[in-house]
Amino acid sequence: MSSRLRYVTFIHYLVYLLVRLLEETLHKIPESAAFALGRFVGRLVFILFRDRREAALENLTIAFGNEQPQSWIQSTARKSFEHIGLLAVEFFLIRRWDQKKMAEKIILEGRLPYELAMMPGNHGILLLNSHFGCFEVSAATTKFLGIRLNLIATGLKNPFLSQYFMSRAGGEEATGIRFFPHKGSVKALISSLHAGEMVACLADQRGDVERGVFVNFFGKPAPANEIFARFAIEGNAVVLPLCTIRRDDGRYQSIFGEHIHLKLTGNEREDLIAVSQQFHDQFEQWLRLKPEQGFWLQRKWRRKRSRRRRRHDENNGK
Repeated sequence: MSSRLRYVTFIHYLVYLLVRLLEETLHKIPESAAFALGRFVGRLVFILFRDRREAALENLTIAFGNEQPQSWIQSTARKSFEHIGLLAVEFFLIRRWDQKKMAEKIILEGRLPYELAMMPGNHGILLLNSHFGCFEVSAATTKFLGIRLNLIATGLKNPFLSQYFMSRAGGEEATGIRFFPHKGSVKALISSLHAGEMVACLADQRGDVERGVFVNFFGKPAPANEIFARFAIEGNAVVLPLCTIRRDDGRYQSIFGEHIHLKLTGNEREDLIAVSQQFHDQFEQWLRLKPEQGFWLQRKWRRKRSRRRRRHDENNGK
């Protein structure tokens, strides 16, 4: 092992230990103090990270600029960063929730669509979620209901943290969650849907501008990642929306929406666009419900040019 590799491994392990210390600290202090810390960190990020703040303000202006004043957009952007700080705290707290704690914390809405989707049949279920609300609590909701599912997740460069985060309170045997990486898992996930299993995904991820599909999102064209529509179409899946919102009383409301009946024409490209549009129509409904619980800090409509791209354009007179 080279000296550089040993150094990188040491730094990764040190960061891992600091994260474990943070988790232990959050469980030692009162929950109210933990959430106050989360809000404070969110506000601090809003102040210090100019690029992320500008991205959130840009996204909210594109989405709501014709409906809301600039003061509302500024306030909602700040609240969305506080929300992200709370998400970070919740990630650590819910790892240790038992069934009793989940029963106290989670309010279920829309049981009928859920129960209909879970009826026996020759279909898998695509559990449609997005970067809205408390998506980590949505995962806890599936555990609370005793659902075994396949979850698409991105690993981290830090191998210690990646393994730790993916364990999610005991790993697959304890949680019923089996993780798949974003890359190289398409065939396996479609096969699991054919086998009648459930696949959960955060399907609002930005698509490739040059090769992806575009959808109408808040009245503006936005690049969408069509792979999630492909899962639904090729997996012959029942699409069941699920979002979880944070309530003022400290509990969470997990809402199962009505099944999304896919509008298919038989034309592969048109079907990917149409289904991606159906998904984004659902995401827009959620964001309009609680815009301050949206994940606005990542550019959805326009991507900021990298320094290399800006230099290339400048050198070519663009």
